[in-house]
Amino acid sequence: MKASSSPVKTAMAHELRRAGFKARATNWYKHGPDALLVVNLQKSLYGPQYYINLAIWVKQLGEAETPKEYQCHIRVRATSLPTDKAEALGRALNLKDESMNSEQREAFIAEFMREEAIPLLESLGTWEGIRAAVDAGKLKKGLVYREVEALLRQQATPK
Repeated sequence: MKASSSPVKTAMAHELRRAGFKARATNWYKHGPDALLVVNLQKSLYGPQYYINLAIWVKQLGEAETPKEYQCHIRVRATSLPTDKAEALGRALNLKDESMNSEQREAFIAEFMREEAIPLLESLGTWEGIRAAVDAGKLKKGLVYREVEALLRQQATPK
């Protein structure tokens, strides 16, 4: 099954467009005041599973218009977010899972994007949001580059 015809991509694309993200291949981008927000849809090479990767490019660390998710300074899988919906999202992203039909799958993914992923990403568009997410442990299962951690320490130090 192609990514372009999947209920996963359909649900994601609709919600991301509504939130002002612009698509480019399997990535979506939106500028925040201090960071570029990136969403990537990754298809498994081994079966009909998908992964939603969320990422942040920190503008203070360099300019980029359309970085790949793996090039970003902050990265986390949507299924690793600290939410009680993460496990169900994993099932929804596995097209072999028969516990939901295509319509239910699409509705669940759209709701997750609208209520969990997009609000988190938009909050990470500012330094205050990045700091709050790091402090609250929302990114503890993700990757935060050392350079971002160093900038956060610098900004916390009184001048």
